[in-house]
Amino acid sequence: MIKNTLMLLAALCCLLGCNADISVQDETTDPVAQDYPLAYVSRPLADQDSNPFQLNLNAPEQFNPGARLIIKQNAFAESAERELLTELFGDSPLDIKDLTVSPDGDTLLFALRPPALADVPDELQPSWSIWRYSLSSDTLAPVIADPLRAELGHDINPAFLADGRIVFSSSRQQKARQILLDEFKPQYSGLHEGLQGPAFNLHVMNIDGSGIEQISFNLSHDLYPLVQPDGHILYSRWDNQSDRNMYNWYQMRPDGSANQLVYGWHSHQTGPANSRVDFAKPLLLADGEIATLLSQRQQAGLNAMPVQIALALASDNAQPLYQQVLNLPAQTPLLPWNFDNAARPEPSGFVQNLFALQDGSSRFLVSWSPCQVMVEEQVIGCALVADPAAYPLASPRFGLWLFDLAKQTQVPVKLGSDQLLLSEAVVMQHYPRPVFLPANPAANPELAGNGEAILDIRSVYDIGGEAVLPIAQLADPMQTSAAQRPVRYLSLIRGVPIPPEAVREVPNFAFGVNRRQLMRELVGITPVQPDGSVRVTVPANVPLALSLLNSEGQAISAQHQQWITLAPGETLSCNGCHAANNTRPHGRQSGEWPTINPGPLNAASSFTNANPRLPPNAGETMAQTMARLLGEQRLSAALDFEDLWTDPALRQPDPAELNQFTELATATPVGLDCFASWQAACRLRIDYPVHIQPLWQLDRRQFDPLSNELVRDNTCVSCHSRTDAAGNTQLPAAQLELTAQASDLQAQQMTSYRELLSNDNEQELVGGVLVDRLVQAVDANGNPVFLRDAEGELILDDNGQPIPLMVTVTVPASMRAGSALASVAFFQRFAQGGSHQGYLSPAELRLLSHWLDMGGQYYNSPFAVELE
Repeated sequence: MIKNTLMLLAALCCLLGCNADISVQDETTDPVAQDYPLAYVSRPLADQDSNPFQLNLNAPEQFNPGARLIIKQNAFAESAERELLTELFGDSPLDIKDLTVSPDGDTLLFALRPPALADVPDELQPSWSIWRYSLSSDTLAPVIADPLRAELGHDINPAFLADGRIVFSSSRQQKARQILLDEFKPQYSGLHEGLQGPAFNLHVMNIDGSGIEQISFNLSHDLYPLVQPDGHILYSRWDNQSDRNMYNWYQMRPDGSANQLVYGWHSHQTGPANSRVDFAKPLLLADGEIATLLSQRQQAGLNAMPVQIALALASDNAQPLYQQVLNLPAQTPLLPWNFDNAARPEPSGFVQNLFALQDGSSRFLVSWSPCQVMVEEQVIGCALVADPAAYPLASPRFGLWLFDLAKQTQVPVKLGSDQLLLSEAVVMQHYPRPVFLPANPAANPELAGNGEAILDIRSVYDIGGEAVLPIAQLADPMQTSAAQRPVRYLSLIRGVPIPPEAVREVPNFAFGVNRRQLMRELVGITPVQPDGSVRVTVPANVPLALSLLNSEGQAISAQHQQWITLAPGETLSCNGCHAANNTRPHGRQSGEWPTINPGPLNAASSFTNANPRLPPNAGETMAQTMARLLGEQRLSAALDFEDLWTDPALRQPDPAELNQFTELATATPVGLDCFASWQAACRLRIDYPVHIQPLWQLDRRQFDPLSNELVRDNTCVSCHSRTDAAGNTQLPAAQLELTAQASDLQAQQMTSYRELLSNDNEQELVGGVLVDRLVQAVDANGNPVFLRDAEGELILDDNGQPIPLMVTVTVPASMRAGSALASVAFFQRFAQGGSHQGYLSPAELRLLSHWLDMGGQYYNSPFAVELE
């Protein structure tokens, strides 16, 4: 014992006397050390090819062979330990992670991946599965005993619910696959939105592996579920939609209802020197508070920054909840020593993992490495050199230590080495069982049976409790007509899961010019009431994004950057919408600012100057009053407006409006028939080759009704083509070609698609041939530019004259993928007074608007793609 302690002190000389303020103690009499065993994972710090071990948050299915699961008798450094899986797997190279303990301290859960199979493709390799070890019976077994069922997906990140069930993250996507069948699609587990691996979502199951049920429905990862003392599940979600790419914390009930963002959206630049970090695995402290280890996804080292987060007070590092006060940032150092995730030598060393003892103390079992650097090929403690940053870091020595915050000491549990990483340690100690939360008692059983839910928004003009427009004026029919209201409809978009290559190969060209939007479908549209309220029936368990539309069906707001999901039978209520420059909590059920649309004070009140046939109850929005009196609204495929709110005794109601796709003379969006009697599986799909290109080729000739002579030809390709009706070469009108021939930029896409959505070169007709138009280049001051040699001297032609530098002329795209409103160069030609007024019908213009707002994809179904 004395010898080991002396070796330890020698290894830690960099900490003593260097203002690190950590004292090292010999083993002491400690109830935890005496009475409770602990488990941990030991793994190589590098693989066979000397590649360092690195956690990949985006690829939780990653296999890092060589891990061992160790059970240690107690926290004494010299206590007995044994490798738990040797009898079952021998020396096979396993991977092990995600250790967690049951409330009674008897059962250990962990994720295990068996050895890789030689000469077997990735999709047929063994999957991650969850195993359990009982301390009292010393037995070990997979939770899902049937190997065929176990191999239906990767199962990781287990945690115990209050009723003994297990919540875990899995790529099996059990319910999502069933919903694909309901949508008349093939059944498969989708890739995450980065398309580099399967998407992991949260599931629950019984302790015997039965009753598996999916409870989260993100299109990217939902990871690291933590059951909080109040029974809610806190977890880390990869918000990876469109231009977002961040991990935030969400919370839900164990049945998947009340799913909401609770922390992190505006807090990612909170690492050392304001570096970017992600909110990954949440940690439960002994007092019920929450902590985490902040790190960067691309950082080179294994070190992390332990912080405690005031989750009950804040939704972001500098944003308190309503009526809460933050005297300090919400994120504060968890430990009193300077640990962070920066790639610089820190005298206090490095933390890789941490477990808070659940005994009311302020003690932590920590995977910790001293700080050491290489000086002339010698390993030297950071405290022994004047400037540690001037030297390369030595290989870390992550061992296990018991940190005591009250005493500011650390006790060795298992010393590290420069070849192994000792981490994920847990103490098999009992802790208070969390509160049991039953299935949502407010769920509507009829809606649940139909796979439906209710979305209820008090006002789309409410941004974090602030009115962006005068809501009382908008809601009063005598002050504002329907035509004067900026927001007329709300649309819901469904993200289409992309299948793995084994199911269907989806080449890049299929997504179009903006791959980040992937593929989208229109779930439906509903009117926004005069006060900005919306209440409508929506599909449950489907990732949805919202957009606010004007009267033409064009999105006037950025598409919602979070996938919203509702549990079957749930009513999801929120005050309003979100804006990028407003950091106030949005959608968090506790902590939002009060609504700007509280409704009438009592049932005797009414909406100002509104139709008396729609009397409200106290506190109701206009949408809620309509739902109570007229029934819940259903989604539509049309822009369908009827003025129910104007009092006919005061003025003439606004005229009804109806813009529906059945009026198209070309192919209607796929799935339109379903909306004749809406159900939760209804979707509208728009593919460019099938639904947009025919618009340009539709015969739009106009003939004299008496003589049958051609009056004019508004057919798009008659002018926007490189050949005229006689087959002669012509310059496409407005430098825009709308033909279906293969593009010279992407042969698997039509010319019209690339001409509309990509910049191009201006052309001219020279000798009957179309060529790129060249002009002389000019510098920043407008001066002509000439060719020069390597020394900067002018190059002269045969006549001794300088040779102009000729360049092409760019023709900017007339459409912008992702925004019809920003495609003004196109739509203004069809507006009142435009050069093409009346050429396209309202239904055709609306089709184009929806297609652009969803992302301007080439295809919106993986199975509609035509492969060569």
